[in-house]
Amino acid sequence: MKSWQESLAEKIDEIVWSHWAALGAYVAAEPCRGSVIDPEALLVATSAFGRDDARIFDEAMDWMIANHGLLKAWRLKRISRAFEAGTRRALGAVLDYAAGDIGKDIFPGVRQEARKALQGAEAEELFRREKVRYDAGRRQPDEIFLAWKLLRGSPRIRRHAGKPDLANPANLMLRLRDCYGSGARADVMTYLLTNEGGSSNGIASRIKYQQGWVYGVLEDLVGAGIAHKKGGRGKAYYWIDRARVAASLGLGEKLPAYFVWGDVFRAFDMVVSDWWGNQEAYENEFLAAERMRDLAAEVVPMLRGAGEPLSRIPFPDPGKLKGAEHTEALVSFMDNLADVLRSHTLD
Repeated sequence: MKSWQESLAEKIDEIVWSHWAALGAYVAAEPCRGSVIDPEALLVATSAFGRDDARIFDEAMDWMIANHGLLKAWRLKRISRAFEAGTRRALGAVLDYAAGDIGKDIFPGVRQEARKALQGAEAEELFRREKVRYDAGRRQPDEIFLAWKLLRGSPRIRRHAGKPDLANPANLMLRLRDCYGSGARADVMTYLLTNEGGSSNGIASRIKYQQGWVYGVLEDLVGAGIAHKKGGRGKAYYWIDRARVAASLGLGEKLPAYFVWGDVFRAFDMVVSDWWGNQEAYENEFLAAERMRDLAAEVVPMLRGAGEPLSRIPFPDPGKLKGAEHTEALVSFMDNLADVLRSHTLD
């Protein structure tokens, strides 16, 4: 019988496939159109959730090899820091493999930071469901992944990946990067176009940039008459006339929803990974409830702050819950949240 965590992982996998389809990966999935895709968060998330699905892992590598120039090293580094060591090692291996395939030293800083996750690591299967006797010589592990303490065969890179369709609303972030270049301005404008506004610190935390960079961009936008500002330094609130700016950029009236996908994917990974690493505890109702209680304390605030549609999903007062009620509360919350995300991705 399939566990709740496995069913939850399947729901998030659907979203991951849909996002890659929108970016141009060679996958048989309906492209996302209703929410802004974050390509850096998606690659990091695939380094986590792709450990349950070799096909999406390799198709993501195929896309990244062809489109690495669209990704921002700083955001890859910043987003990946929140994930566990195994995910960071998988990301490092992907980037190392791509660098060798391309013949170019891409993302050296991200790879260097990922190597910190090698400390104390023992070799393990990259794909959780795969149990291959590499040590018995039945299959040779890929040398690059082995250097990252991950056992897998040679990746299947088919060279079928395409380019993102910039006319798709979900690719708004990449479309604005195409307009504004590689700096922070494009991602700040993506946020302002899809949200009411915010402080420099609040916006920075959501788009995963340093606050100083975001503050500088916002002040430049105010100076250029594009953005508006209320309040003084440190407490200022910034916003734009979204309809006017969208029209000036040739965007449609209905803009996609914005989610902090780095936080969303990390929260889902925390829940699923905890089950993978502690399956014996989850067979005991009392121990499972304790783990779910502790997980809820971390993931519920993270997810509620990851997008306006998610902030409205109810969660009971943890102080009033007892025993298995902690499990029931988190299961219900995560299922409802996955359905909301799915409605902005697949429907």
